[in-house]
Amino acid sequence: MVRVIFRLERAVWSAFNPRLPLALGIVVGMPELSESDRVMGDIQQTLKRINLAYSDGLYDSQSQLLIRKNKDRETIGSGSIQGVSFRAFTDNGWVYSESNRTDIQTMRKLALSLNGKRAGSKAKASLFLPEPIKLDVKTPVDVDSGEVALEDKLQRIRELYNLAKEMDTRVLDVQVYYSEIELERALVSSHGTFARQRIPRTRISMQIIVKENDVTDYDLLSSGGTMGYEVVKNLTEEMVKETVQGALVQLKAVSPPTGPQQVIVDPGTVGTVCHESFGHGLEADQAIRGRSYLKDLLGKKVASDIVTIYEDSSFKGGWGSYEFDDDGAPAKKNTLVEKGMLVSFLHDVETSAAMNAQLTASSRTQNALRRRYIRMSNTYAKPGDWSIDEIVKETKNGIMMMRWQYGIEDPLGGGMQVSAKKGFLIENGEKTKPLKSVTLTGRVLEVLGNVDAISKEGFAIDPGTCGKGTEDYVPVGAGGTWWRTKAVIA
Repeated sequence: MVRVIFRLERAVWSAFNPRLPLALGIVVGMPELSESDRVMGDIQQTLKRINLAYSDGLYDSQSQLLIRKNKDRETIGSGSIQGVSFRAFTDNGWVYSESNRTDIQTMRKLALSLNGKRAGSKAKASLFLPEPIKLDVKTPVDVDSGEVALEDKLQRIRELYNLAKEMDTRVLDVQVYYSEIELERALVSSHGTFARQRIPRTRISMQIIVKENDVTDYDLLSSGGTMGYEVVKNLTEEMVKETVQGALVQLKAVSPPTGPQQVIVDPGTVGTVCHESFGHGLEADQAIRGRSYLKDLLGKKVASDIVTIYEDSSFKGGWGSYEFDDDGAPAKKNTLVEKGMLVSFLHDVETSAAMNAQLTASSRTQNALRRRYIRMSNTYAKPGDWSIDEIVKETKNGIMMMRWQYGIEDPLGGGMQVSAKKGFLIENGEKTKPLKSVTLTGRVLEVLGNVDAISKEGFAIDPGTCGKGTEDYVPVGAGGTWWRTKAVIA
């Protein structure tokens, strides 16, 4: 049975606006323009009503399709949301106003309300802005998800379900999850920025659940990025088979030994360690508020000499990638840690001014109805010189962690905890017993300072979601290659 869930938060419509400039290559006189064309033109006109040093308007439209299947049912869900926010710089800081209505009358009210608002942040001592950009870009894909019929998507989901289910009689159930998100975001500013980006994000994942006697376990397969339907097409039978075999191995898994020991960490878990250790702690707004243990460590040693960590919103295909941030700064690759030395924080226009630092294209918002904050995009570690076989062979005794599940950190105290779904015991340089859930814990500077081997192969960036506190979720990527370190297994 297919159950259809449909939710539409705001209808999308089009209207001709002769005031829209030719910056997007649109010919005046055409019978109809898109919603974002109209909104961008109206924002540009509205900004002229704000008599402040700087102002901008952000338009955001997001639509999503979700398909889930397991042995009991199939569900299809879809929905959309859009809105606009205005922001201005006053004598004592930044002020904001926002609405899920995008008509010209509402926008004028939002703009005029800024003059009477009190600043929500005083982090900024002066006005520091990126160079104006004029841009209209859509992330290229191999297969446009929007051009693939819904029935074809359903059929492929069913095929993947059946493929995994029929591989072994011990497969109890298969959870298949498909998601496609279309993001359209535009920024218009009083100092000349007129930019729009359209970003598709497609993801497919499978949870394969197995049972033998009274033991039940599972393994996971996930793939996604700023891509189209090729994400699904590239999911091979061999990848599904490996995941089924991984789940079956877990039926014999034992609990990991606890305490301090050598730990070999897979690429996804490495990315999670990097995200948690030098993610929120390097968001400069945290440092300004005194809520980052890293605030006094710029230019100092924070990791092993072989550790280099990047934060890269320009990474091709990354789940957290974009063309420009929500301040209008072009996406870029930032080095956070270089050969063990802390070299950069993450900045937006507020903290760049307060700390006299370069912009890092790190201003992001979940949608136009929320504030812009400093956020991560794709955080990953530079590959090293070892092969993974060499790392295992040179590890007398230890643990291998695989399939990260979650990570948490204390940006003020400098502690972190990262959990992985499974692992292996390493004995005399060989993988032996499969392990159940493995949790690494410790102080960030100690865990990264103990890294003594990094592999040259196996580079991967996994898709994920990150919140600022308990809300304001944005898509992020995290990855690297294999690491070996010493840490506490809880």
